[in-house]
Amino acid sequence: MRLSAMTNLFYENREDRRNYLNSLRKTHMAGFSVMDFNMCPFQRGETELLGDNWEVLVYEIADEAARLGVEFSQSHLPYPKAASRRRSPEDEGCEQNEFFIWATERAIRVSAMLGVKWAVVHPVQYIGEYELDLEADLAYNHRIYDKYVELASSFGVGLAFENMADVDGRRRFGVTPDELCALIDSYNSEYVAACWDFGHGNRTFRDQTAAIKKLGRRLRATHLDDNIGKDDLHTIPFFGTVKWPEVMRTLREIDYTDDLTYELSCCRRMPSELIPATVRLAREVGEYLLKL
Repeated sequence: MRLSAMTNLFYENREDRRNYLNSLRKTHMAGFSVMDFNMCPFQRGETELLGDNWEVLVYEIADEAARLGVEFSQSHLPYPKAASRRRSPEDEGCEQNEFFIWATERAIRVSAMLGVKWAVVHPVQYIGEYELDLEADLAYNHRIYDKYVELASSFGVGLAFENMADVDGRRRFGVTPDELCALIDSYNSEYVAACWDFGHGNRTFRDQTAAIKKLGRRLRATHLDDNIGKDDLHTIPFFGTVKWPEVMRTLREIDYTDDLTYELSCCRRMPSELIPATVRLAREVGEYLLKL
């Protein structure tokens, strides 16, 4: 396993919000040589990579990453908000919105250009008569994601479905390992796998190790963060209640050899003077986890 960080480790904060090149350099200077290229800003139009010169910019990023010795092993594609917000799938930012589809396809192409192995996506939920209908949810995910699986796999990029967490007392599809396994197995493809967000797992299970074991070989990506079992805090490990020694032991038991990828928001409101120390602590904690 290797320690990795998302490119939003810094750019969520103030002046670097829309500049991937600066984020790459600062994250590398902080000690990270493996990264997740986070493209969630695509869904909000908050990125320079939505312009006509996007390919030139991506090649610049790829060249700089090569110069620095940085590998983009993961990416995070834009995620739809219909199910979590009970909005129409055609609304802005939702899975059947024309702009959202266009932005997601571009994000897949960017992933391929940067050499990403696994692009993380959020499973969608069919909004019907019942709170949760497994067969309807599986069919709806295929309706939405089949085109993306086909496009990504043509470039050698896999899609990793992330475990979700219930929102505002409402069930969401993809929260349990059984739902994720059913979705992944329905594709029967080497280009479809799971991403486990430890923070989401902590909001759902007192002990998430059984869920991780259930995923087993399907697990190819992670989101490394912590919380106290309630809100999605995305804080540094050991600042919450995740049982990290047990989690790390379980990852080794299932022979997980991919990356531990930080998805943190601890710098979002941190004074700029304290950000270097915050990121340094995060790196040291991550390196400690790898030794457990």
